[in-house]
Amino acid sequence: MPPKSGDIVISDAEIAQLKESAIFAEKDRTHFSVRFLTIGGMMTPEKLRDIAAFAERFGNGTVHLTTRQGAEIPHVPYAKLAALRKALETSPLKPARSGRCVRSITACPGTYCKFSDIDTQQLTADLFEQFGDRNNLPHKFKIAVCGCSHCCSKPQENDLGVMGEGKNYIIFVGGMAGKTPRWGDRFPFVIRDKTVLFRLVDATIQWYTKHGNEKERFGTTIERVGLSQFVAEMMQIIESSKL
Repeated sequence: MPPKSGDIVISDAEIAQLKESAIFAEKDRTHFSVRFLTIGGMMTPEKLRDIAAFAERFGNGTVHLTTRQGAEIPHVPYAKLAALRKALETSPLKPARSGRCVRSITACPGTYCKFSDIDTQQLTADLFEQFGDRNNLPHKFKIAVCGCSHCCSKPQENDLGVMGEGKNYIIFVGGMAGKTPRWGDRFPFVIRDKTVLFRLVDATIQWYTKHGNEKERFGTTIERVGLSQFVAEMMQIIESSKL
């Protein structure tokens, strides 16, 4: 339907630009959901207080917890977006990662869960510090970390998943949910060293950047190029690391 007289008309180009900053248009195209960065699902009380205050000041007083352990303020009017973004400059909150990049990393509690074999929260923080600024990928790239075979953070449903097993790391690649879900492939070897794990993650992102087509998810790239080729190239990384 054409806009009524007096309605705000927001172009598709501006909506796409806002999306890159983790500001997502709602159905009416005049209200927006603003999403904030979380790492491993952990947030400080200071950040939680700011989210609550922002929801009351700019939204309708509600907060939505996303499926990727993030928090977003829904129903922010377009007219309030500039003021909200200005307020963020003095807040500990940061916008969520959005677009063709490494997204926020999800993780189970790990450290204090009786089943966890690894410190998932520290590993997640280290992974995001190392790879969280990777941009210009073929598509979004999601990482999940879990501490044991219960897989509460669903590593098999992410582009790259890390699972603790004893003191080792099990890796899954190419998983995704969405309209065409794909179960991640398990690497045919075990990583025993954190340094090697990071080299493998780096090599995986580089491989995806090299072989992936525009708007093609990593799992689809693996299927098109071949899992065996991907594994062979990653094996070279492992062998050079003297695993």
